Amino acid sequence: MLSDQRQAPRRCLRVLWWALALLAIGASAQPVPEHDLKAAFVFNFAVFTEWPSEVLAAGAPMTVCASAANPLMGALGQLNDKLVNGHRIALRSAAAGVRGCHVLVLDRSDRERWAQLKRELAGSHVLTVSDDADISADGAVIGLSVEDKRVGFAVHLGAARSARLNLSSKLLRLARSVQ
Repeated sequence: MLSDQRQAPRRCLRVLWWALALLAIGASAQPVPEHDLKAAFVFNFAVFTEWPSEVLAAGAPMTVCASAANPLMGALGQLNDKLVNGHRIALRSAAAGVRGCHVLVLDRSDRERWAQLKRELAGSHVLTVSDDADISADGAVIGLSVEDKRVGFAVHLGAARSARLNLSSKLLRLARSVQ
C-alpha cells in the first residue's frame, strides 16, 4: 500500500502526459470529451499541489468544489472518492460557500461573483482553477485554456504563494506559462 502511494504521483503524471499526447496528435476514433480531459487536469493539479498540514491533515478528505452551473461539474463527479496522495476526493457544490474547499473550479458562470469569492478566499489555502480567461487573469492559481484544440494551463505563482500552496516543479514544467 505504501509503495502504491509513492507511485501514485508518477502514475498521475503518466496519465496527464498520455492525455496531452492523445490530444496533441488527435489520435482516437472517439476523442476524449473536453470536460473529461479538463477534469483529469484538475485531478493532476491536486496530485501535484501540497497544502499546509494544518489545512489538509493526513488522511483527511480533499474537497473539490464547483458551482452547479459549471459545465465541468458532471466530469468532476467522476473524481469523487478517487485517492490523491492519501486523501479521498469529496465533490461538493460551491453554492454553500467556499469555506472547507481545497480545490475550487471556476468558470464563466462565476465571473459576476469572482470579486466576492476573492474576498472570501483571502488568507485561505484554496487551489483555484479557472476555465475562464477573465478569472484566470484576475488571480486564479491555475487557468485552463484551449488553443488549437489542445488543453493547456497557465500558473500564477503569486496567487499560489498567497494561498500558501506548494506546486510541484513537475507541474510547473508542463504549464504553458508561469507568471
